[in-house]
Amino acid sequence: MSARRNRKRGRVRISGALISFVLHAGIILLLVKVLVFRAPKEERAIDVRVVEHHIQEQEHVEKEKPVEEQPAGEESMEAPAEVLPEETWTQDSMLESELDLSGLDAVANLESPLVLKGLMVGRSETARRKMLREFGGRYGSQAEKAVLKGLDWLQKNQREDGAWGVGNSRSMTAKQERARLTGLALLCYLAHGETAQSEKYGETVRRGIQYLLNEQNQKSGSFVPFSKTVGSHDDIGVYGHAISTYALCEAYAMTRMPMLKEPVEKAVKLIVDGQQKKGGWDHRYQHEKWSDLSVGGWQVQALRAAQAAAVSTPGIRAALKKSVPFVQGMHAGEGKFYYRLGNKTPNGDLDYMTGVAVLCMQLAGSNEVAEVKAGLEYLRDAECTDWDEGWEKTGRNKSFNIAYEWYYNTQAIFQKGGSKWQSWNNKFAPMLIKAQDDSGAWKPPSETDGALTKDIIYTTEFCCLSLQVYYRILPSFKKAVLKERPFEFENDVKITVR
Repeated sequence: MSARRNRKRGRVRISGALISFVLHAGIILLLVKVLVFRAPKEERAIDVRVVEHHIQEQEHVEKEKPVEEQPAGEESMEAPAEVLPEETWTQDSMLESELDLSGLDAVANLESPLVLKGLMVGRSETARRKMLREFGGRYGSQAEKAVLKGLDWLQKNQREDGAWGVGNSRSMTAKQERARLTGLALLCYLAHGETAQSEKYGETVRRGIQYLLNEQNQKSGSFVPFSKTVGSHDDIGVYGHAISTYALCEAYAMTRMPMLKEPVEKAVKLIVDGQQKKGGWDHRYQHEKWSDLSVGGWQVQALRAAQAAAVSTPGIRAALKKSVPFVQGMHAGEGKFYYRLGNKTPNGDLDYMTGVAVLCMQLAGSNEVAEVKAGLEYLRDAECTDWDEGWEKTGRNKSFNIAYEWYYNTQAIFQKGGSKWQSWNNKFAPMLIKAQDDSGAWKPPSETDGALTKDIIYTTEFCCLSLQVYYRILPSFKKAVLKERPFEFENDVKITVR
């Protein structure tokens, strides 16, 4: 009897254990199914392509009326009959402008937590329209049409590898040239608020960015190869690197794509480390005893873009501050500046470096130093060079240089504002609009056989950027400051160390 009772109790214990085992096994299998097979579906994949959040129209931003077409009597490309009287340079007729930029940002039409204010405030469609009306005068809408034609032309002439340029050479010189042309093209699109997710130009922008990333040396951070010859004055890779850095810093500021973070940090570090003790730069970041203002101009623009993008590379602010004495030291007197110093005799090309020098000091935050005022006085008395006159002045072998002059002088005068800007714009804008080819390009007079050349690409890029001056960079009299708020995600964890 006792034996049967014990066997029965044993069967009950076994049955209970079996049931418990089955239940626990079922629970474990259910958890495995949920965690293993469902969790990956909820993960956010990292896309190696340059993308951003889907574009959608902001519902809370009131739609504005399209920019009005110019009346029939104002369609002429000639300057207005009544030119505004010249006032003293200190009278700044734009200082009391009522342009309201509050609430606008460079990515106002993106569903994104990123809000950019300050220098790039004009890059949303709403802000661009406002600034075109404010600063473009009677030529604002015509300039915008010309820019769009230029962007279309650049899109049609992009290479299969994403770059801009001619030929298929893989030489050092060819790679340096493609970096310059590609960086400038990207700057044209970014200035217009176009990113890799834009409906019309998105793929063009993405491919251009990807080309530069593919070309970057992972160790040095450079986007171009440099000559192995120490002390080479003919190595102009420093231009390509700075312009590429400039473009990618702007792309990073406008999209905040993680894949751009490390490349721009490395690229900016090369510029910071390559700066000379006196604040200048040479052609290979090699700290030679000579310095080049044209080279320095692109380094300053790249550093300023890096600062606006809150790139975390140390030394950006200090490098910008140190660049001002360098530019001041290039002053030859009476508002003219040397192209290069340090050789046995200074380079005497003084007639187109003033805009470079003035813009550099303005971007570095030194708007009131004596050399800026002298340069602006010089530009005040200078006339905007006409199209044919400009190409005759620079010659066939330097065919992009006059467009380079328009690019810098226009920005420097715009940053100052006032009556000089209005009179300058009344000449420069219709001149460039009228000179545009039916194809959308701007072609130097020497390029008449219809073939694509680097000079046509350069000229088109510089002319586009010049006509985007109204909204590319907030003018200094609007009190843009150097203190951008560091970018933060809403869910960032903040740790305070005491």
